[in-house]
Amino acid sequence: MPYVERVTKAGNTIEIERYFTSRYKKKGISRGDKVKPTKEEQEKVNTRQAERKLRILINANYGYGDYHLVLDYIRRKGESDRTPEQMRQDIDVFLRECRKEYRKAGLEFKYIHVMEIGKKGARHHHLVVNKIDTEILQRCWYKAYEGHNRVKVFPLDDSGNYAELASYLIKYTGTHKKGTDGALQGKRWNCSKNLVRPEPEYHIISDREYFKKEPKAIKGYYVDKNSVSMGVHSPEYYGYGYLRYTLVKITDRGAEMQIIKGIAIAAVLIIAGLLALIVAAYLAFRIAAAIFEQQESWKDSGSRKGRKHDRKN
Repeated sequence: MPYVERVTKAGNTIEIERYFTSRYKKKGISRGDKVKPTKEEQEKVNTRQAERKLRILINANYGYGDYHLVLDYIRRKGESDRTPEQMRQDIDVFLRECRKEYRKAGLEFKYIHVMEIGKKGARHHHLVVNKIDTEILQRCWYKAYEGHNRVKVFPLDDSGNYAELASYLIKYTGTHKKGTDGALQGKRWNCSKNLVRPEPEYHIISDREYFKKEPKAIKGYYVDKNSVSMGVHSPEYYGYGYLRYTLVKITDRGAEMQIIKGIAIAAVLIIAGLLALIVAAYLAFRIAAAIFEQQESWKDSGSRKGRKHDRKN
């Protein structure tokens, strides 16, 4: 019954989990071996595991310049809301049109899709897609839904760590998944079959002290402080301790930005130094001019005194 370390590399991130398990490389272990969770605890575990899977999927397949899309329905006054079935039909058309357009552009279309009905009834489709001309995406959505519609485009940043996006998307899936009253999709999300699905590596932890160590960055990476989670007595981990955290790669783009920032700071310092020299030179000139004027004043005063003395004689 070992402690194990699960390491999953996804794009620019490495997710590390250390936990106790009696199921590692064993068959026939009943679920009764686990600490029996309550329904609420199990739901939290399921949501956390789903968020982890979605986070890894996004990190492994998308990067800087790709898009988080929100496809909106804008109703006319008196117009009824789209039903879940109509929403599914709309997104099917949108995805079909996107495949055509990406193929024309010589690109492979990759997507992750989550449907949403907000608390006030607003209908949305959330997608993560690879980069293409945004006008094409607007055109595809118009073909899917010819009423008032809108495409909101949010480009992904260059961090390579899209944990916040995964968390944002997963919060809608709990009430809309299969088996719930508000079910919209059979799964928490749908995605294209061409996505990379990273496989984790497992290592047995023989040194218990290693398990207790704080998260430490490896060369070229930093620890995402928001990802660090540790504790004990979790139903997910058989009631034993666990530690989870994510390493994020320091990208070349980030290094370039640091170089640019350094150059900018150096330029500011040089300019400030030149300005200081100019000010110092100006002050020195003014001081020298004042001294010269004072000396000339003394000379004139001495000359006038000499002339008065000569006239008296």
